[in-house]
Amino acid sequence: MVNAKGSLINKALYIIILAVLALFVSPWLSTASAAAGSSSPRVILNGRQLYFEVPPIIQDSRTLVPLRGVFEAMGANVDWNAASRVVTASKGAITVILPVDSSTALVNGNPCILDVPPRIVNGRTLAPLRFVGEAFGGRVTWNGKTKTVYINNTSVDKPDAVKVNVNRINLRNGPSTLAAVIGYAESGEIFEVLEEQDGWFQIRRGDKTAWLAGWLVVAVSPDGTPEPEPEPQHPERIVVLDAGHGGFDPGASGRILKEKDINLKITQGVGRLLEQNDITVVYTRNDDRYVGLEERSNMANQLNASIFVSIHNNASNLPSVSGTETYFYAPASEPELFAQRDARARLAKAIQTELVSMLSRNDRGVKEANLSVLRNTKMPSALVEVAFLSNPTDEALLQNDDFVNRAALAIANGIMAFMNDYYR
Repeated sequence: MVNAKGSLINKALYIIILAVLALFVSPWLSTASAAAGSSSPRVILNGRQLYFEVPPIIQDSRTLVPLRGVFEAMGANVDWNAASRVVTASKGAITVILPVDSSTALVNGNPCILDVPPRIVNGRTLAPLRFVGEAFGGRVTWNGKTKTVYINNTSVDKPDAVKVNVNRINLRNGPSTLAAVIGYAESGEIFEVLEEQDGWFQIRRGDKTAWLAGWLVVAVSPDGTPEPEPEPQHPERIVVLDAGHGGFDPGASGRILKEKDINLKITQGVGRLLEQNDITVVYTRNDDRYVGLEERSNMANQLNASIFVSIHNNASNLPSVSGTETYFYAPASEPELFAQRDARARLAKAIQTELVSMLSRNDRGVKEANLSVLRNTKMPSALVEVAFLSNPTDEALLQNDDFVNRAALAIANGIMAFMNDYYR
């Protein structure tokens, strides 16, 4: 009886302990699960997506990004003092001092209060997005729907002089919106430009120098005469490459291959070839992650891309079906798309022609279909189905690096042929 009673008491205590643990651990597990399940924000700097060893995270409704990766991409030198746990970064006229776990950073000696303190994650320092983007003069925008950060810090030509064309602008002690305000300039004031850094201009007022934002002034000659308009230049051509499926969405499956994997391999090959020809490439995904269909097209639209190409592989209930086909979409019922009908059809045709020539597979032609990424992109777009994973011969070819490389070359050649013709 004594042993039985003791056993009952021990069992009761065990149940109580489990209940208490569940009370405290369950919320933590839910939070961790939610964090792990959410996709990491993307960072686009001057039209090019950045990739990091440690991805950006969202903490307390604030986005934290890898500080060194962004700063170095913006051209800054970064130093880490492990003993004091302080990051020091510099570029031109800007020096940033950022202690880890502190809510105060210094930009050219000016204290800046951070929404969230920097933290170390897997050996990398992550800091609040807006601070990181603006510290070295960048202009930052955030698309909450697509979880995409856009940073622009492109340099511009240095004019001889500038004229303030808004009511009042700040004069700062460095080329950054986080640098200290040391004065103001009124509409109509003209300044000689001493230096340019990332779209900011250093000017002289009396015996002192200051920096002002280049997008708030217009270029003039030193006597105030407006400078002539520069010769029109072709805007940067951005190609968005979309590797179909990804993450928990494998796409079609063959006996060995998963579509998401071969799509990514071909897409990365296309991107490398385009970049070798000085074409800016942005990927909707560059690893095995899930990206929503609307998010893919939204990314291209946000970038004002020149071309969007989605790369897939096909499947059929009939194993005998094989070959290559390419899709576009521009119905008369959608006036904005219909206005691009010729361009969209030509892009699809250029890619299809190259693929059939390079791969010698069955030509299934150029087709029109109401597919999400084609319907929702605002620029010429096409969707490629390279081969059939359900066909044993096609799947065997897709396992061959030479075939994959030729597929990538064909798609790249098709894109470049279209661009050379359409954007000449």
